[in-house]
Amino acid sequence: MTEMKKAYQIVVIFLSATILAWFLPWLYAIAFPVSLNDPFVAFSPVSESFIVSENDGSGKIFEFSGHGGRRAFSREQRDSLLPHIYFNQLLGRGHMPDSVAGMPVSVHDLKQAQWVFTSLPRDVNRVAPTVYLLMESMPARFELEDPQKYFHIVGRRVEVADIETGEVDEISSERFTKLFEQRRFKFPIAFADADITARKPYDEGYMLVDANGDLYHLKMQVGRPYLVKVALPAGVKARYAFIMENVDRRQLALFTDTENNLYAVEHEGYRILKLPVGSFDPVKERMTIVKNLFNWVVKISDGKSTRWVALASDSHALLGSCERDATVSHAQEVSGFIFPFRLSFVSVDDCYVKPRIDSFSWKAAGLDIVLALIIGLVMKHRGRSVRKNCLAVLFTVVAGIFAAIPLLIIKN
Repeated sequence: MTEMKKAYQIVVIFLSATILAWFLPWLYAIAFPVSLNDPFVAFSPVSESFIVSENDGSGKIFEFSGHGGRRAFSREQRDSLLPHIYFNQLLGRGHMPDSVAGMPVSVHDLKQAQWVFTSLPRDVNRVAPTVYLLMESMPARFELEDPQKYFHIVGRRVEVADIETGEVDEISSERFTKLFEQRRFKFPIAFADADITARKPYDEGYMLVDANGDLYHLKMQVGRPYLVKVALPAGVKARYAFIMENVDRRQLALFTDTENNLYAVEHEGYRILKLPVGSFDPVKERMTIVKNLFNWVVKISDGKSTRWVALASDSHALLGSCERDATVSHAQEVSGFIFPFRLSFVSVDDCYVKPRIDSFSWKAAGLDIVLALIIGLVMKHRGRSVRKNCLAVLFTVVAGIFAAIPLLIIKN
């Protein structure tokens, strides 16, 4: 066997093992899909406790009060405990109350007070843009239109240009640059967030974080820039900020600081409220806020555990919290005994395409050793040298089934 042929076979074996490290776990996941089993959790203004509805097909509904006990409910009982969510069911049965927790309510009030906010790691784990689209926040016909201009940063200058032609608007550029200087914005832009779409009730532009960790609100009104530096509490440096644009217009944005504390920015006076939800890292954790007339339910998950925090809608005071570890399905348990690791190129947590090795499992060590012994016997039967035999066995111990398959098929 020539040296060229030996090198070729080694490359083929390693390439085959690499492909199998991606393909086999992917094929296994297709054959045995795993559904997300996080329950639906809401906070009842009637019982002042969490009402948990399982999503695993069991149909279980119970109360979590933080005292260790569980009280099971029927769906009808749950509807009465959560009238702000299941008001259609209550109306259909003629059981909709006139007031909830001492507050007179109507279906219109309940609908108008609802909104949902979601933050995913891929929202921040992405390539930072260099061009920012500008929407007109005060359109002439009071209907939002698609953006016609954009801005980008050239040194310390803010250049505003036309989207179609790319022609720089010198007057607008001068106005934007001057206002950024007056507000003492420190370039470059560390983080920016906006919802660039005409399919929303109104536009509030961008929340910007500058290089000093200061927070700014930027939008364009009648073609002119509007830029406000938000006064942060002493010692607080912003890290990530998210525009909200909710129907009730009370909250302008959310932001996190360098200590992973979560804050809300109110429209009125840019008042800052620290939310008592504990640590939240947008880089690694997913967050969903479900708001209604009575409370916020903040759900924070890192894939290993999930916690729910209830806050009062008016004061944002802490009402309660509960937590639960992520469940592992039987299919996931079995895969840990088969695959020592997994190779993937994309992730739900970022927007990058790159090779990444994760899901390491020591449970697969038993199968790896058995396969390594089999490979050793096969190599010996094929009359391979002790050195080549040892390398094949070591490769199988490390890569397990991904190495064993090509070593058995390719008669090197």
